[in-house]
Amino acid sequence: MSDSYIQLPPDGTGKKVRAVYRSGLDVYEEVQLSKDIEVVNPIYVVAVSASSVAANKHHLTIWNGSTYRLRVLRIIVGMHTTAAVTGYIMQFLVYRASSVSGGTALTIGMLDPDDPPLPSGITAVTGATVTVTGAPLAIFTLNPEETGAFCWIDFKPPKPIVVKPGTGLTIQQYATAGVGLFNAVIYFSVEGIKP
Repeated sequence: MSDSYIQLPPDGTGKKVRAVYRSGLDVYEEVQLSKDIEVVNPIYVVAVSASSVAANKHHLTIWNGSTYRLRVLRIIVGMHTTAAVTGYIMQFLVYRASSVSGGTALTIGMLDPDDPPLPSGITAVTGATVTVTGAPLAIFTLNPEETGAFCWIDFKPPKPIVVKPGTGLTIQQYATAGVGLFNAVIYFSVEGIKP
């Protein structure tokens, strides 16, 4: 990444740059102001609640049919039951997706109601038919028993997971049915400003 700057006109006219005056040295020093990029980019949220477990089921899938890049910031997954159950630890995997079809539409919300509307083409579904690509980006193990030690996981990747236009992201259950109900929340931003 190269250094960048703006050119200012002579003193007293035009643009201003914030500076600190150090009187002992009779110099002005540059002030750097930075914000987390996600404070600037709008952040959206999508959730699936009480999704019945099933072998190989895609519980929550986001499809990016827009021209923007998405940045997945956080994924929260959990299990719950409505009665006492006997189960075992189950695995859920996060993959990139190259195609998505079918499923039941989920509502995507925004954290700040003053953010711009979600760009057209970004959708989320549960129970879709999904073609996954590559290795898993994250793996979660959850126990559905009412006394289970792992009832929810809050995952913040080391850096945001980028979902490029024409691709998706999915949370898929492993190839065993199990018992209980699965829940997931994904927070993501739409990349208007690149880091």
